[in-house]
Amino acid sequence: MTQFYHAHRVDTQKCRGHMTCMRHCPTQAIRVRNGKAEINEELCVDCGQCISVCPAGAIEPIADPVNEISQFKYKVVVPSPVLYSQFEWTTHPYIIHAALKQLGFDEVIDLTTSSAAMARALARYIEDYRGRLPLIASFCPCVVRLIQVKYPDLAELVVPLDVPREVTAREIRKNLPGKLGLKPEEIGVFYLATCPAKIVSIKQPAEKARSHFDGVVSIKDAYSVLLPHVVDIREEFEETQLPDNFTFHPGWVTTGSITQAAEMENWLAVSGLDHVMQILDDIENSRLRNVDFVEALAHMLGCIGGPYNVENPYVARSNSIKQRGRYEKLVQLDDDDIQRKLKEGYYFLEHPIKPRPTAYFDTDLATSIKRMKEKERVYRKLRQTDCGCCGSPTCMAFAEDFVRGDVKFTDCIFLSEKSSEED
Repeated sequence: MTQFYHAHRVDTQKCRGHMTCMRHCPTQAIRVRNGKAEINEELCVDCGQCISVCPAGAIEPIADPVNEISQFKYKVVVPSPVLYSQFEWTTHPYIIHAALKQLGFDEVIDLTTSSAAMARALARYIEDYRGRLPLIASFCPCVVRLIQVKYPDLAELVVPLDVPREVTAREIRKNLPGKLGLKPEEIGVFYLATCPAKIVSIKQPAEKARSHFDGVVSIKDAYSVLLPHVVDIREEFEETQLPDNFTFHPGWVTTGSITQAAEMENWLAVSGLDHVMQILDDIENSRLRNVDFVEALAHMLGCIGGPYNVENPYVARSNSIKQRGRYEKLVQLDDDDIQRKLKEGYYFLEHPIKPRPTAYFDTDLATSIKRMKEKERVYRKLRQTDCGCCGSPTCMAFAEDFVRGDVKFTDCIFLSEKSSEED
């Protein structure tokens, strides 16, 4: 089986077996065994819910440290547009760019151009598309992985377009070495991420052999070292210092921003994994009609609600709206160039999104059917109360664990009591 990379781990010294993480995991990827949480790497989609809800802080994020940039001669950072919203809305975006350079980055390249171009490419793709509907946005890696794990039949509906951050990093790789006279390996390209899924999409992308980024830092880690620099720069900053070519757009940080940027009709925007799964259930069961495109984002309010952010998501959303009104300066795009690149496949993913294989279903159809029947047999013997005391999130999950050989009948407290009474 494939080994899956994940951007978080359980600190067993801190874990007290609260089961809060297990109950909140949308893909039922967490079990509590021997008083400690365990994460099933095949089922985990790196949404970060467990990080947010763990009362003991036992589930820790994994990201590259900021000081890793020092190994490259020239360092480029591509910040998520969410970064700007983590500061007071009166903080000019250029101040944050200047602070990033004080941390050691030589150049800051945001997603303004690629986000605008990808929005138009998406609109053109949907106009020409003649297949099964609705199409589902590919821009949230957590939702893509959710579909791979829990909704494999919907994988064909995921739009096969790449994401703005990867398009930006690819352009950097293409243009900077010649411009600077450096070898490609001497240039480091880093991303500032809002959630574990973004980190995983760079460390182990589902749709390409390798990301165009060299590393990824969480916004939370970057913010702690950025803030003192931002405060110092603000005291001396005047807008007359802005370079003529500076542009700013807060990007796709909140629910509905993709569809608004693409100016499309018959769309639906949904955020929060519980809500996303309701919509995916409706699509799977053919209950969602008259919708051509679904913008699905894992976190409430969108990326601005990611677990690696530091600001309250509602405050951050307010900051982003105000920053857009005060500082927005868009770039001019060439529609003909975008159309040409779309036809040439420039914006497309290297590989299509495919379902993720799991240990439960065997490649042998007969074996898979046998396991499903055994699961149903075990499930009928249970109380079906989903108490979670066995360490599995639901009775159905317990039945699956039993078929895999991970648990015994007596791990269910009700069956254990019944066995004791019979003895």
